[in-house]
Amino acid sequence: MKKKIALILAVMTIFGCGLTACGDESSSSGGSGSSASQSEGESGKSVIEVADELKNGIEFKDQLNELGHGMYDKLYGLTDDMYKEGKIYIGSGGATAEEIACFEAKDADGAAKIKECFEKRVEDQKKAFENYVPEELDKLGSAVIVTKGNSVYMCISNDDAKAKEIIG
Repeated sequence: MKKKIALILAVMTIFGCGLTACGDESSSSGGSGSSASQSEGESGKSVIEVADELKNGIEFKDQLNELGHGMYDKLYGLTDDMYKEGKIYIGSGGATAEEIACFEAKDADGAAKIKECFEKRVEDQKKAFENYVPEELDKLGSAVIVTKGNSVYMCISNDDAKAKEIIG
């Protein structure tokens, strides 16, 4: 059992390091870059701005880093044809389930697909954390996933009320 836990910790550490090495690929098409032409959601803020507000407005246990655009499909199943813009922050150490993902879909069907991807990500994380760090299951069980028009928001944190307030 100790070997299994050690192996899981090693894999999560390597995985976490790999994610942080991806960096920001803001020049990618459909990517997460912040341009002057960002669309604004119903609240008057772009999904990029909401993602940044979530990151800066909530106290997280882990250091959150922006996930590189190339990892969107690998971790979330999000493809360029689903969205106009988006941003994902993920914990750097892999010891917490804390994440932020905010996307503006191209249309209502895209928003529904993105929401499904977020829900699947939460379920996948529940499986990953149930034997690794079971304390994180509370966060995952109350993950905030909100759809507003064509915008879809997800925040996994210890402060669901603050996340809902920021999302609006």
